[in-house]
This record gives sequence, structure tokens and C-alpha cells, in this order.
Amino acid sequence: MRTLFGSIASLLLMLVAGCNTVDPDECWVNTSGGFDDEQPIPIGAGVGATSSGDFGTPPAAEPLDYGGEPNPCMAPEVDFTIPIAKPSDFPFVTIIPDDGTDTGGGEQMAEASLPFTRIHNLSVRRWYCSLTIRMPLRTELMGKISASQAAILSAEVTNIASKRMDFTLPEGIFCDEFPMAVLAAFKEKYKYLGARVTK
Repeated sequence: MRTLFGSIASLLLMLVAGCNTVDPDECWVNTSGGFDDEQPIPIGAGVGATSSGDFGTPPAAEPLDYGGEPNPCMAPEVDFTIPIAKPSDFPFVTIIPDDGTDTGGGEQMAEASLPFTRIHNLSVRRWYCSLTIRMPLRTELMGKISASQAAILSAEVTNIASKRMDFTLPEGIFCDEFPMAVLAAFKEKYKYLGARVTK
């Protein structure tokens, strides 16, 4: 009987010692069943890493401004967007031929329906916005603009505008504001192109 009690005491001593040596970068779970045999109780990383109830070092004054390693017991919040406009999304066609009489002339147009994706934690939201882009066939400063070049410029500018959008907006409002953002990006990136953007 004494041998049995001695074994139990030794086992308890090992468990107590183990609780005082949890690595700060590990996430442990109490599998003892919790209180009254409820579900296991998760223990945060680094809990029990010291044998004393005192702080080894003073707690940080700004716990949210922490530059150390992430807590492995907490799932990181993921929130990112995917602008994926490609030149092939802009099939430009000539609507006004260039008569060659002025320094610039003609007009070409592309209608596009662009996909947008927002990933927030485990939620994925995808929607489409339609817009129409018009630009000259020839300009004074840039010369002739082929349909393929117009498509490349449109994809570039559209992706710039996408990165500036607020992806938390409702889809309808987002699609209303998106053409204006694309037009602003055109004027910033290619000021003398004369591109026009409508919904």
C-alpha cells in the first residue's frame, strides 16, 4: 500500500513540475476534463512558464503594440483582397475610326465585368462589377494606341484602383464607386491619355 501511495505522490510531483516548465512558444491543453468533467480547458502559450505568481519582468505598457512572436494559441485574423484584372478582360473594339486629320483621333471601347474577392478569416466573398472604358486610337503624346495596348493599360490602372477600394463596402456601393476610382487612377497614371470610364 505504501508503494502505491509513493507512486501516486511521485506522479503528482512530476505533473506539478511539468506545469512549471511550459515553453513560452507552445500551446498546451488541460486534458483533465476541466471542472466537473466538462470539456478540456485551453491554456494560453507561456502560462505556467514560471513557478512564481510574480512577473519576472513588468508587463508591457501597450500590450497591443507587441512586436514579438505571435501567440500560437490564437488564430491570426486574415483579411485580404484579390484584384485580378487581366488584359484579356478588356476586349477593345473601334467605335470611331481615326481619320488622321488631327493630332489625335478615333475612339475605342471595352466593356468589362471584373471579379473581386475578399477573404476575411474563414469567410470568402466574391462579386463582379461592370464598367466601360473608352480611349482614343491615337494621341498627340502617346501616338497610336492599339487594342492590345489599351487592354494592358486598362488592366494596370484597374488593379491600381482596386487596391485603393474599401472592400468592406456593400457590393452595390462598391461597384458604384469603382469606375470613379478607375478614372482617377487613369488621370493620375496617364494624364494625357484622355481615357473615360463609366459604369
